[in-house]
Amino acid sequence: MEFKGKLVRWNDDRGFGFIKVLSSGEDIFIHITALKDMPRRPVVGDIIYFQVEQGKDGKARAKSARIEGLAKIPRKTGTNKNGNWYLFAFIFFGIILVGILSYYIFSSSVFEEDFTGFKCEGKQYCSQMTSCKEARFYLENCPNVEIDGDFDGRPCEQQCR
Repeated sequence: MEFKGKLVRWNDDRGFGFIKVLSSGEDIFIHITALKDMPRRPVVGDIIYFQVEQGKDGKARAKSARIEGLAKIPRKTGTNKNGNWYLFAFIFFGIILVGILSYYIFSSSVFEEDFTGFKCEGKQYCSQMTSCKEARFYLENCPNVEIDGDFDGRPCEQQCR
């Protein structure tokens, strides 16, 4: 049921006030959140149309209120800035994740190097290797080599850049 009243007190700093119901003379509490989509804040003397609900404290309070003579501002649909930000972040991090996974999958399986002609002959140091390709073969296939000082998977960093 919709009631009609006059705003008799308003605290703009705190965003609440009281409406005097025209039919009964009763004062009803109103909070600014009850006046959604109004083009301005209320002022004392405004005629307010509202519904009544019971607040958490058990007292009557206004809800779904509107100010007489003012049209509600239509809400824009489909423009949720926070939702768009989350969607953008989800897509961005998804692309990054796909890129990282692709790198690891393709760098380890698709581009396997052909080590035909190499065999483990007991070489242990970079100075004994004849090429960077041989150093990579030794690092991947031969035991007891000391050609990856920083353990990053790249042999002989000084010679093979």
